[in-house]
Amino acid sequence: MTQTYLNDLNPAQLEAVTYTQGPQLVIAGAGSGKTRVLTYKIVHLLNQGTDPWRILALTFTNKAANEMRERIRLMVGDKTASRLWMGTFHSIFRRILASHTDRIGFKPGFTIYDSADSKALVKTIIKEMDLDDKIYKPSVVLSAISGAKNALISPAAYKASSDIIAADRRARRPQLYQIYETYARRCFIANAMDFDDLLYFTNILLRDNPDILHHYQEFFAYVLVDEYQDTNFAQHLIVNMLTRQTGNLCVVGDDAQSIYSFRGANIDNILQLRRSYPTLRTFKLEQNYRSTQTITNAANSLIAKNKEQIPKNVFSRNEPGQKIELVRSYSDFEEGYLVANRITTLRAQNHDSFEDYAILYRTNAQSRVLEESLRKRNIPYRIYGGLSFYQRQEVKDAMAYFRLSLNPDDDEALRRVINTPARGIGATTLNRLTRAALENNVSIWTVLTAPPQTYRTEIAAAASKKLAIFVDLIARFVDLNLRGDNAFTVAEQIITGSGLLAQFISDHTPESIARRENLEELVSAVREFVEERLEEGNPDITLADFLGIAALATDQDTKDADLQASQRVTLMTAHAAKGLEFNNIFVVGVEEDLFPSAMSNSTPRQIEEERRLLYVAITRARRFCMLSYASTRFRNGQTVMPMPSRFIADIDPTYLTRQTSQTNSSYNNTYQTYNTCRTYPKEPPLPAPATPREQLPVPPVGAKIEHPKFGRGTVTNVDTSLPDTRITVDFENSGTRTLLLKFAKFTLL
Repeated sequence: MTQTYLNDLNPAQLEAVTYTQGPQLVIAGAGSGKTRVLTYKIVHLLNQGTDPWRILALTFTNKAANEMRERIRLMVGDKTASRLWMGTFHSIFRRILASHTDRIGFKPGFTIYDSADSKALVKTIIKEMDLDDKIYKPSVVLSAISGAKNALISPAAYKASSDIIAADRRARRPQLYQIYETYARRCFIANAMDFDDLLYFTNILLRDNPDILHHYQEFFAYVLVDEYQDTNFAQHLIVNMLTRQTGNLCVVGDDAQSIYSFRGANIDNILQLRRSYPTLRTFKLEQNYRSTQTITNAANSLIAKNKEQIPKNVFSRNEPGQKIELVRSYSDFEEGYLVANRITTLRAQNHDSFEDYAILYRTNAQSRVLEESLRKRNIPYRIYGGLSFYQRQEVKDAMAYFRLSLNPDDDEALRRVINTPARGIGATTLNRLTRAALENNVSIWTVLTAPPQTYRTEIAAAASKKLAIFVDLIARFVDLNLRGDNAFTVAEQIITGSGLLAQFISDHTPESIARRENLEELVSAVREFVEERLEEGNPDITLADFLGIAALATDQDTKDADLQASQRVTLMTAHAAKGLEFNNIFVVGVEEDLFPSAMSNSTPRQIEEERRLLYVAITRARRFCMLSYASTRFRNGQTVMPMPSRFIADIDPTYLTRQTSQTNSSYNNTYQTYNTCRTYPKEPPLPAPATPREQLPVPPVGAKIEHPKFGRGTVTNVDTSLPDTRITVDFENSGTRTLLLKFAKFTLL
């Protein structure tokens, strides 16, 4: 093979690819050609005479492995490419373990438990031990077990650690060590491993069997690792053991994009790599081929504020490009409209496709308002790596309770929530109820509320008591609707009274936090629905009215299922955006306690990871980037007035442009003092808006007003012919709206 392939590399890439004299760290800045370097490095090793089966390349995703293998195949052919040891950490380590099951006590042909299998087993163990699954939540237990395995802590070591046991006792989970013991034993008996076991037992295999370690140290002539900043302790240790003898290691990554500590990733693995390899050489890929010069420079000025990093000077030789737009909106509602309007404007200017646009947010709950805004502008969208808001499990659970409160004969809704949250009503009981309902051609609710023995369900006394509690609960919710309360009042009491929200309160795993935020966002949606209709003079503010609107929103998610992904705007979290790129990026909610997250701002290291996350978000953009924040946002059950994120002040203002129409006189002072004002004024939760406020004075046509939700606008019509005065307002970003004056919330400018 000739070396003409090297002509495709820039000088920095060429130097990294051709160096083979020892361990090397390739720091690859955003958009600098990381995958190209890994691919060409492998091709170069093959060209230098290394046998393909002696090259080990480890990735984090099958997608990354397949992409590299395909590129290599086009350069060296199918036969050579197929012989490479290339794949994810888990797939490669499974292959190694399968050859040495006898050394770790397993039988040949062991199976792999996925996350659902693991969760089911943990649930069974918790039930067998008669533990409270509200305290010993399966997701929390699995997270603890996963953390122990990745730290190479065996069940015995876990039990023997006084610090770990003390921490579990403080968390009111003193028997967690027993669950871990039982879980490990059950997996062993079943000849099964979970994903964490693949790392755990590979470490054990290499640590306790010097002959096997020596074999693989000799067998693999070269080890390459992608995204090294995302490795955990167990992965780092395995790589170190395999390359300790030869030092033939090439790791590629970017410390500035280390954003997965909640998954166990340890940034020190890349920052302190020289401690494990004293002769390590570092190569820096600093030319960004993706973004404009302005976007690149802005991102550099942001990440420069981090202290824990490997210095680099990322640059771009693309066009200078326009400045990053920094937009302040009056509310999260107006923020959604601003984004939708900007997408429409940009598409008209650039004649590009919806696929060229992505909206990034810190938490999944933020998607609800954005989805609504996009739908109203007829902009097709997709949720990347997740479900549309109303399709999320916890939201569908709440909506099922809403439906039952209006129609307790809704069997599908009843089946969904009769044991959600868990109340000890099992499948056997539900099956008997269903059978009785079908045999008598009535609803399950009818069976539940009939006098005893009417339908002969043969349900045990203990189960009957649990069913009675459920019936009383739903009956209370039905009464709320019959009483004529508005949707917000009813929904808030259902979310609270059902226990849906409470089940996530004490659980601080990312999954539970996201689900709690989604439920709170649902309450926000109902509240906005009621307040908006009151302002418009629309009397239809019942829960039934809200469900009708929400059903249309849900249908919209699948209405255009035949549209290709290339015809949709992409919505996703900033975490999910890593590794992707778009022409146009909108980062919304760049506010204190949101970005950075309130859950990740208590230590300097956490703040630095949040700053890296914003860096990742900005560097997804090729040519346009907009950052937005709101003056008011409904979060955690109340309207808050967030401060702009401290990270905005970290960006060199040379690369920012602020919309002057969205700037008020107090903005600059507020913005400059964010860092000394860590507690923020918050409005108390508003009562259900069932009664009118003190009526505002009638504004003349042409008056300028400012609305806390819709923003600034001009009064275009005043109608005093009806008992309740109505005004029509043309808002700058939220369209034209008619407001009932006695409920309107605005100030005259």
